[in-house]
Amino acid sequence: MKEVRIGVIGLGNMGSGHIQNIEAGKIRNMRLVAVCDINPAKLAKYEGKYKTFAKSEDLIRSGEVDAVMVETPHYSHTTIGIDALDHGVHVLVEKPISVHVADCERLIAAH
Repeated sequence: MKEVRIGVIGLGNMGSGHIQNIEAGKIRNMRLVAVCDINPAKLAKYEGKYKTFAKSEDLIRSGEVDAVMVETPHYSHTTIGIDALDHGVHVLVEKPISVHVADCERLIAAH
């Protein structure tokens, strides 16, 4: 794979920061193609520039991305991460990986 098509799920501080780094070309062989957030106001900033999604599952199933960066509140890391892995999409999860050890183990097992 020459280039990874990435989607960022969660457009808060961490997600926005990662987007700035990607847009600045600080990560070689990565192209931002999609963003996702449940807040329409946050998505509006990226409409017309990237594919936008209000639901992580829609982004994951879109076929537009090879990988996702999960930048949501940590309680949702496990479910979004497992969903992506179950659909053949690579995952980078912002820390902490999950809230509870059992959730961490579920996410790791899904890999």
